Amino acid sequence: MILLDTTACIDFLYGYKDMEPIIDELDDPIYITAITVYEVGIGLERALKKKSKARYDELKRNWLGFISGLQILDLGFKEAEKAAQIHDKLESKGIRIDDNDILIAGILLVNGIEKILTRNVKHFENIEEITILNY
Repeated sequence: MILLDTTACIDFLYGYKDMEPIIDELDDPIYITAITVYEVGIGLERALKKKSKARYDELKRNWLGFISGLQILDLGFKEAEKAAQIHDKLESKGIRIDDNDILIAGILLVNGIEKILTRNVKHFENIEEITILNY
């Protein structure tokens, strides 16, 4: 099982990187989190303000099409509790990362996923239980 980080989803959506071959090569089931849906949603809402309505509609349609084939993992009690443990462990080492990334890590680990596809290696490299697939 592999989790796509928000960066991978954004790169796919906006065509920043040719993500289709990278994603197609993944043999494992692919997941995203509700946190990623939230983060991409923020970007889409910003796009509506900065780009044409037609471009927004295209991006939104592409996003919904992309995630329709993925399982979206929610943030519940167990996931939030795991994220708090990760936060405490990192903080005790003097390491600070974004709260959304800690929540994503909590969701990932509670659901038995060990691999994350991301270009933000720095955000996850200090969480020992996670294998980072960088692109």
